Amino acid sequence: MGWVDSHCHLNFASLEPETLIPKMQQQKCEAVLVPATELNLFADVLDLKNQYPNFVYWALGLHPYFLQSHQLSHLEQLEVQIQQNHPNALGEFGLDFMLKDSDIELQYVYLREQIKLAKSYQLPLVIHCRKAHDQLASELRQLNFHQGGFIHGFSGSVQQAKRYLDMGFVLGLGGALTYERANAMRKMVAALPDEGFTLETDSPDMAPAFAQGQINTPLNIPRIAEYIAQIRNQTVEQVIEQTTVNFFRTLGLNQEG
Repeated sequence: MGWVDSHCHLNFASLEPETLIPKMQQQKCEAVLVPATELNLFADVLDLKNQYPNFVYWALGLHPYFLQSHQLSHLEQLEVQIQQNHPNALGEFGLDFMLKDSDIELQYVYLREQIKLAKSYQLPLVIHCRKAHDQLASELRQLNFHQGGFIHGFSGSVQQAKRYLDMGFVLGLGGALTYERANAMRKMVAALPDEGFTLETDSPDMAPAFAQGQINTPLNIPRIAEYIAQIRNQTVEQVIEQTTVNFFRTLGLNQEG
């Protein structure tokens, strides 16, 4: 069984997707999920999905990083895209309390409206969250959201992990766990159930320890899987097989797409 990258930005020109994707497929990459983060990227991600059907899965969202460029009318345009083009998930969006000078109340507006859209169209979420896991979980509960999805780049506590898993989410694990200082994260990873996580790179960002100073690409997934296998006392094959199954299940898809 091939591996997947459950969160990568292959629409970025710096990754040269036209040459990178064939390499990935040669090295047994079965699928990727590519999330958009602002309105002007929606068309690029759709083009990539159309160019590589049954390989590129896609999501659309309005990310808190780009709060200054979002307009409330973009939420209406997001809904039009959902109706017309049927993305696999809604995101990447969420809460980020590490952003300096960010309007937290406005972050909540975009968060809530996108959760409501996902609920209306029965789409899983692709969630970005930093220093706000308790607040995010509270919002998901209050809005009675049950479609699940991916908590991207998760490095929270075992208790926070369990809360998400109980709501039907899986946790995206990537390069952060490869650093020596990530002891608490490794303990969390060891405690997760097999069905509770997926592999991701966040390419081209969040390079793992073994690729510092390089452009991060999905080709790093097999090595990240080796780290997880060692942490969990499993084989690399077990980790890859289970996370691929988890990926397609979370998107509500059969393995063939």
